[in-house]
Amino acid sequence: MSRALRLALLCAGALAALAALGCTRERPPAASSGGTLVVATLVDLQGVNELLSSDNRFTGEILELLFPRLLVELPDFESGPPSFAPGLAESWERSEDGREILFRLRPGLVWSDGEPLTAADVRFTFEAQTSPEVAWSYAHAKEGIESVEVLDDRTVRFRFREPYATQLLDANEGGILPRHVWGERPFASWREDADWFRDHLVVSGPFLLAAWRPAQEVVLARNPRYWEPGRPRLDRVVFRVVPDQGAQLAQLLGGGLDFVLGVPPARAAEIAANPGLQLFPFWNRQYDYIVWNTRRPLFADTAVRRALTLAIDRQELVDALWFGYARPALSPLLSSSWAFHRGLEPWPYDPAAARRLLDAAGWVERDGGRVKDGERFAFDLLTNAGNRVRVDAAVMIQAQLARVGIEVRLRPIDLNTLNEKALAHDFDAMLSGWGIDTSMDLRFAFHSEEAEGGYNFGGYANPEVDRLIEEVQRQRDLAAAKPLLDRLQEILHEEQPYTLLWEPQRLAAGRAALRDAQPNALATFFRLEEWWLAPPP
Repeated sequence: MSRALRLALLCAGALAALAALGCTRERPPAASSGGTLVVATLVDLQGVNELLSSDNRFTGEILELLFPRLLVELPDFESGPPSFAPGLAESWERSEDGREILFRLRPGLVWSDGEPLTAADVRFTFEAQTSPEVAWSYAHAKEGIESVEVLDDRTVRFRFREPYATQLLDANEGGILPRHVWGERPFASWREDADWFRDHLVVSGPFLLAAWRPAQEVVLARNPRYWEPGRPRLDRVVFRVVPDQGAQLAQLLGGGLDFVLGVPPARAAEIAANPGLQLFPFWNRQYDYIVWNTRRPLFADTAVRRALTLAIDRQELVDALWFGYARPALSPLLSSSWAFHRGLEPWPYDPAAARRLLDAAGWVERDGGRVKDGERFAFDLLTNAGNRVRVDAAVMIQAQLARVGIEVRLRPIDLNTLNEKALAHDFDAMLSGWGIDTSMDLRFAFHSEEAEGGYNFGGYANPEVDRLIEEVQRQRDLAAAKPLLDRLQEILHEEQPYTLLWEPQRLAAGRAALRDAQPNALATFFRLEEWWLAPPP
């Protein structure tokens, strides 16, 4: 999954992933092959060239099935820093000075047209990713890479500007592209006709793009030239565009679909109780929060921000809105992540303590509210109107804060306007959400340099936080950064630039016959080549 998940989660709304927790069922003696899996998607494919596609998780996952990466990032986020399995590369080795990584490709790799996949394709991909003319949205992931050198057809060397913790993640970002076809088109013309790439599509993944009917369906078929024998198990996968979750569930219950993502928590018990279906809950590496605009005098005081957190009953929010499929959030490095600081003490729901902090800060109770220097403690709380859970949470938070004398004016607005206001710092407080990637890099949200033109929407600034964020990324081994990450979490916990609300699980559902499905926070269709449908009994 691309690091685009950060903004995608802000836009879509709702580290570590657990393996799929679906109900286990007795399997036949041997895995079956063949058949067609029908999957629902809320959105359509945006294109076949990921360097030209905007943030869209579905598109990213489909393209990774067509254009695999050098390595497969594994979804075990609890036991330690990112880990990898061989992908197109069968092995990799880091130099002693931490400046180089040598990748060795599998022997016999070919594109779907029969042409060899070589180290030249890897270098071409890097050139396209870093081309200003292509203008890939995530070219920043390659900024630390100085060069990519072809040593022979199967060996490629990445040289980095300096040692740092996430070199392997950066080198592995993005699928490998076909130089022998796409290299015929100058980078300057790539954005002139995105459809050209669909007409000149060759792939190296387990699936081919068999059909694409815009706004209707995307059909994948088995790639007979895929390197792994016997994979994929399925003949075809049909991704049917069904832009309403209620309609998706109705079709699943009626037998028209085999798999859906995004089951509302209120419907989870119904799915779990149905013997013909199975439920797949997984931790989603997402958290929802309220960001306080510290540029506003109202939220500049750390004690006031603590009081706000103490006055919000997050367990009540989780119980009422998530039906057991979420837990209160404590850190932006989520509790299911290896990097989570397990020594943090949760801020309790304690309205009496909140009142004392507000009193001490000069916000005295008067006429049913709180006043300081003639100003009432009142503010606008923005959230995206299309996210029912967030709107309902905002209503509950409004009532909770009213109990300590704080007036909240709810402002649900459309998503585009919300994002514009966030980037322009035109808000008091905002209820939104982030996803975190496996780099454990919190710069985007909390570094002071990101307060102008970045995603540090609240304008939070702390020199020690800046130093820690920078020092984490300078480590050659991310595991060695754990003490730095712990201290970083302690400061954010004390200063409360965000009031963290909840960590949700994502819920998928499928037919009982579906086997070896492993949806997780890294990829909903993780190892789709392993999925299969058991024959009727």
